[in-house]
Amino acid sequence: MTQYDLSLAAADYAPWAGAPRKSLIIASHPRSGSTLLGEAIAFAGGLGCPLEYLHRGFRPTLAERWQTPDLDRYVAAMHRHRTDANGTLSIKMFWQDIAELVLETQPDHDPARLERPADAVPAEDYRAMAAMLTAILPNPHYVYLYRRDGLRQAVSSLVATQTGIWRVIDGSQGRPASGQAAYDYDRIMALLAFGAFSHGHWRRFFAANGIAPRMIAYEDMVADPEGVIGALLVDLGATNPVPRPQRMRRQSNGASDALMLQFLQDHAARTA
Repeated sequence: MTQYDLSLAAADYAPWAGAPRKSLIIASHPRSGSTLLGEAIAFAGGLGCPLEYLHRGFRPTLAERWQTPDLDRYVAAMHRHRTDANGTLSIKMFWQDIAELVLETQPDHDPARLERPADAVPAEDYRAMAAMLTAILPNPHYVYLYRRDGLRQAVSSLVATQTGIWRVIDGSQGRPASGQAAYDYDRIMALLAFGAFSHGHWRRFFAANGIAPRMIAYEDMVADPEGVIGALLVDLGATNPVPRPQRMRRQSNGASDALMLQFLQDHAARTA
């Protein structure tokens, strides 16, 4: 498997002593364009390099490289290697990462409490989660990246999971597909529900903690990357706020459209 180049040692910053001065958190959900936005932020300079450092997909490889078997030592290494010269550490986070961190930092926490819908979670729980995050990511600043079209997001997740291809970068060899995309009504329904669940929690988390995140919709970002991302970079104080040419290639294709159409027809028939 070819590792993502921005996760390699060559992309580490010069060693930083102590905790970062500022943390930039991209709060999102899979297949919302977080890699596209993350690369723009990384290449803009002065804003860190946002990766999924606390996600189950990225963390094991980094933990092995940094020789950090537990969370405390991993966080210290993340601060040391991934805080830029301005003192900024950037990270991408999905709601499932928050839930897994709660269980890791609070072994006695009842997992069933994390499966409740957002409207059943008391505000104090979200405030405790924010405190947990701030202990790991000091002085947090949030960007909320979301996708309006939940169905396209669910189908994109289905295809990525089945093929094993989560990103395509120009000039990179990448990895061959590990399987073929195939229609699965129940899986698409589950992914739709998971997306709504996660976004509901992010929004309640922000409200409970009085956080007003910078907000970006995937559809707006793709339609006008220079305008939308450029405005965000200026707002965040990037060293080079003009987005460089994208190296990420969009993965949406005719196969995804066909799966969407099949789902819409199937769903209409099932619910008639």
